[in-house]
Amino acid sequence: MKKLLYTISMLAISLHSFAQQGTHVCGTDEHYQQLKSTNPDLKVKELNYNQNWKNFIQNYNPNDYRTTKNMGKASTPKYIIPVVIHIIHSGVNSVENISDAQAKSEIDFLNKSFRNLNSDTAKRRELFKDIAADMEVEFRLARKDPKGNCTNGIVRHYSTNSDKGDDILKRESVWDSKRYLNMWVVRSINKGGGVGVAGYAQFPFAAGVLSAGTDGVMIIYNEFGNIEKSTAGQTPNVTTVTHEVGHWLGLYHPFQDSDTCDAEGDGVYDTPRSFFRPTSSYPLRNECGNPTYNSCGGKDYRYIPEGGSAFISNVDLTKFGEALELPDMQENFMDYFIGNCASNMFTLQQKARAHFCLNTYRPDLWSNENLIKTGVLDPVKVCDAIPYFYSTNKNICSGNSVTFNQNVYNGTATAYNWTFIGGTPATSSATAPVVTYNTPGSYDVKLSITTNGNTKETVLTNYVTVVDNAAPQAQINFANWQYTTDWFEKGWRFESENGKAIWRRVSGISYNEIASMKLEDDPFNQLPSHGFDQSFISPSFNLSNAANPTFRFAFATALVSGPGSANSNDELRVYQSLNCGTTWTQMSGTGSVFSGTAISTTGPTRLDWGTGFVPSDKSKWKEVSLDAPKAANVRFKITLTRRGGSNFYLDAVRVSSSGALSLGNELESAIKFNVAPNPFNTSTELSYELSNSSEVTISVIDILGRNLGIVSYGKMNSGNHTVKLDRNVLGLNNGIYFVKVEMNNQNFIKKVMVN
Repeated sequence: MKKLLYTISMLAISLHSFAQQGTHVCGTDEHYQQLKSTNPDLKVKELNYNQNWKNFIQNYNPNDYRTTKNMGKASTPKYIIPVVIHIIHSGVNSVENISDAQAKSEIDFLNKSFRNLNSDTAKRRELFKDIAADMEVEFRLARKDPKGNCTNGIVRHYSTNSDKGDDILKRESVWDSKRYLNMWVVRSINKGGGVGVAGYAQFPFAAGVLSAGTDGVMIIYNEFGNIEKSTAGQTPNVTTVTHEVGHWLGLYHPFQDSDTCDAEGDGVYDTPRSFFRPTSSYPLRNECGNPTYNSCGGKDYRYIPEGGSAFISNVDLTKFGEALELPDMQENFMDYFIGNCASNMFTLQQKARAHFCLNTYRPDLWSNENLIKTGVLDPVKVCDAIPYFYSTNKNICSGNSVTFNQNVYNGTATAYNWTFIGGTPATSSATAPVVTYNTPGSYDVKLSITTNGNTKETVLTNYVTVVDNAAPQAQINFANWQYTTDWFEKGWRFESENGKAIWRRVSGISYNEIASMKLEDDPFNQLPSHGFDQSFISPSFNLSNAANPTFRFAFATALVSGPGSANSNDELRVYQSLNCGTTWTQMSGTGSVFSGTAISTTGPTRLDWGTGFVPSDKSKWKEVSLDAPKAANVRFKITLTRRGGSNFYLDAVRVSSSGALSLGNELESAIKFNVAPNPFNTSTELSYELSNSSEVTISVIDILGRNLGIVSYGKMNSGNHTVKLDRNVLGLNNGIYFVKVEMNNQNFIKKVMVN
């Protein structure tokens, strides 16, 4: 038996995925420790949950949970659960956009599993048949949505992150979890580290600690339902959803990799003690061919040794429970056995625990008032379809086109009527119209549909953004954080694929000695960041007449040895766009991609995940220089894909039309710039030498990037020059400052200290 280590959610590792990938969960204990530290109330909630269950089970009588079938049919359910299925897809024809029929087949099978009516019940061993339970729980697709509108309980939501299922993605489409069991169907679940995950659920005791917007179960598309795209499989039926809903009702696994056979853990006493620790060579429990298999070893007196497979059947397991050794319950839905023996029953005490959870933690869900509100007691009727649409290229240059895709759900539309403000054509009746926008601006799009003789419409405000196709001529453009908002004002922007990761400006850690932008490490995937892209995007530049255009930047990061056996595997890629960012292509040349050990700026040695990497000097940075295209509208994008890496720093991002733009290393050396004394108390001298007359500006900046004043400005003749820097003139306190020298469209920074 197990004591559960996941307290926020239970990740169920897909048996099918395990078989294909040969991988196993890593970092479970470490992950849990981090969850406790970030959610201290969660541990208290779980302790209270387990204690309340122990108190409840003291008065347990198995006969209270037995039911009989009439002509092979289950009795009226005690609990009816309204369900909404959110199909999160990346396109109408994407593989994860499963049919309504496949979605409904899961509800049918879920009810068979929970009502003890599934087709493989005869495969149970005699030893366990007496405690197989009809859970008396029935799941019904909602017939009314949160606004009271007619629904078939299936929502289709377009998202580019369907292959990165997580709690963030859930929030894009969720109904009130106090009124509905939310199920999310996605292409894949983003656990990080390459672990194959079929689904996960949120436990009932997490209410009040975790977001209600994440309560429910998330499942990959080929583990949902038992027809069409579902993967036939690991058992006679695909039981992943049954397993996950068991977690949602408070049931734990009957094993745990930190458990021992001497410990009871899941609180259910009519299931035998069990032990399982998955490894890459043994990821699944495949002992179905051995009905006497006992992972905790030994045999007890109820086991007939002669013949090796017969059992005394008149044993009341509800009385003895875990006190005696028994073969593992391969039949249990909450275990990880694979084969035709597996996953075909819940036990009577598991039923008691589920009922305890429904009464204690989810009472509003199955109340008669809620069943009326969600329409699950009403006769099934045909609902009007709901109009919705999406486009993969809604940000374009003027003169370009957008393709719109209908995303109608809840039914089938018989007619489409589009309205495109600012577009050509202005209207359309096509299912996937192509519309051209010639004038910069933001524009609404409306879709009206006809279904069952009725008309409904959806308007998305400012859905299409059109920018001027004529970009400004580029000479020099920096985004090097010397001033807190200067980069933003110039049109540079950060973009987080999951909307969660945050870049922040850090002073004193920099390639050019003032500041850089830092993306925090995320070793336990708390944000979560694993698998998601974090990008920095430039404004548009006209480089058509540039002599030797270049795109440059500097970055710093280190390799990390993560929790368990996980190691970081971040990847950095650089892209360009010639159409205002509508499409992106990877730039060519060395420095357009850094992956594996090449991304490290500190060498191949991995740091411990808790070290907190900081580049101590310029040698811990890499500077990248790429040839840019000579085109009239060019954008650049630096994209970091996070896979457990350390802190990442970005600095000195710049575009030049001449190719001569540098951070000043060459310029500083060429003019023999020097500060002496440094540090200084009252004043110091700034000296330099010019080979030709030039415009030179020298200013002083504080550590926050604020310009404190210009100490020298104007056209300087060739020869030697000296400038006095007086602390009293600029009102400098003790501390670190930066002298900025600008000359011939180049600049560099020199650190000075006042003490």
